[in-house]
Amino acid sequence: MKVFVCGTMGQIEVFSPAKINLFLSVLGKMSSGFHELASLVAPVDFGDRIRIEVEDAAEGAVELSCSDSSLPTDRSNLAYAAAEGFLLRSGLNWRVKVELEKRIPHGAGLGGGSSNASSVLLGLSELAAERGALGLSRGERLELAAELGSDCPLFLEGKPVVMRGRGELLAPISPRARESLAGRELVLFKPSFSIGTAWAYRSLSEAAGAFDEREWSEGRLAAWEAGELSLESLLHNSFQQPSFHKFPALGALCKALEEREVACLMSGSGSCCFALVDSDEAADWVVSQVRACWGERSFAQRARLLG
Repeated sequence: MKVFVCGTMGQIEVFSPAKINLFLSVLGKMSSGFHELASLVAPVDFGDRIRIEVEDAAEGAVELSCSDSSLPTDRSNLAYAAAEGFLLRSGLNWRVKVELEKRIPHGAGLGGGSSNASSVLLGLSELAAERGALGLSRGERLELAAELGSDCPLFLEGKPVVMRGRGELLAPISPRARESLAGRELVLFKPSFSIGTAWAYRSLSEAAGAFDEREWSEGRLAAWEAGELSLESLLHNSFQQPSFHKFPALGALCKALEEREVACLMSGSGSCCFALVDSDEAADWVVSQVRACWGERSFAQRARLLG
């Protein structure tokens, strides 16, 4: 984070990373109406940039601008909602200006909106600390993040975690497991269309036997963390089968990659997928296959896992 504080004003620039789900198991629907998950999630070194400026004012106010004109800039944007929630909970009378430079495609399953929200919370907390103001504690940030969205809490950690419940229950992984993930290379790729999260969950609810067994899911995670299962063998996403059935272009490309022994998976509820690679040549080949199948304007981005 780059922080600048002077008098009544303060500025900060925050990196807002995308995430991928290396393992995403949907276990069923809870009494609350949310679906229960068990997922290994990791941030990557590709993402958005957020610039935040705060100034003392008579009352709190939020202003959001975004480089992507298709995205809303009111409280329906999670970055705005996060800033507003921070002011309400902290009681700080700040005029907050948030400039969002978007790179993460929306509707991709990469958690862009959730990452933006949590990054705003982290940035405002840093500014509060630098200015000697009482902001939000770690617990308060986690509580607010969970209210904003199921994926938001994981971005407060900045490292791979296992999330359970609807996403609000975070568990660390062992140092050895973290080390095995840190720096792993991959290629993110997304077609021109997105997949609605509501549709993805509905498709699972309507399909017989689509939910995973808890014992199986927890057993796979435990085996991987113990070093008994490779990352390539761990890859799993409950949403992938119904999504590939409805959108054959996704399955066709992933099948072509897997036939060349490149491990790949859809992230989140899609439509972005990722392929694990181990060299520049392998990454270039994956990008060439994405362009050949989906056109030169399709999204393809090299990245590394953050540990």
